Amino acid sequence: MEHDTLTLRIIGDSILKGVLYEKATDRYVSIPGQRLLAWQEEHGIEVRNNAMFGCTVTKGLQVLSRCVDRGLDSDLVLLEFGGNDCDFPWSEVAARPEEPHESFTSLDLFCSSLRTMIHIVKAAGAAPLLMTLPPIDSRRYLTHICRNGLDERAILHWLGTMENISRRQELYSLQVVSIALETGVPLIDVRSGFLARRDCADLLCEDGIHPNLRGNDLIWSLIGARLRMRKSA
Repeated sequence: MEHDTLTLRIIGDSILKGVLYEKATDRYVSIPGQRLLAWQEEHGIEVRNNAMFGCTVTKGLQVLSRCVDRGLDSDLVLLEFGGNDCDFPWSEVAARPEEPHESFTSLDLFCSSLRTMIHIVKAAGAAPLLMTLPPIDSRRYLTHICRNGLDERAILHWLGTMENISRRQELYSLQVVSIALETGVPLIDVRSGFLARRDCADLLCEDGIHPNLRGNDLIWSLIGARLRMRKSA
């Protein structure tokens, strides 16, 4: 697609939807739209955001297919998934910690769905982009999911170690890197951008999984830097 302004369509979850967790109200809220508008003006890029709260890669595949059916009309499509895919049904885990439980999206299905999305984007005449996941805080997240009464000891019994929460998320993020290398799709390495910061933990909301305002600003600065590299290539 050719436009006077570069167009970036986003297919992803709450990370790129700009969702924040407010501990005081125990609510999820959206970042003011003016911040994204300012980013668009700064970089000369029009963002068409189809990210959805709670979206998994299989749901994202449906969203992408609908966008293509209606006319994708985008130069670039950023695919951002894994955070919800790697998660577990924690209420079931807490109720039955002796039983096996699977992530919402198996690793094989996650990878095959992401490859399918890349193929669809290319076939529609746009350029796909992939993004690694920002790191999460296992302790904060475990506290968050147990805030309404789930049995933390039962969940910990099933996990073996609390850090298996973040390790599982890292596994899915690493698969994104692998698929980017395999397919030659440009990668926006948000994870490294966070981990390089000494204040990495201060870039997350109290739920341990959503970047706060500063974290979101970092994500968009990394996206902007990667797209500037693309323009100058």
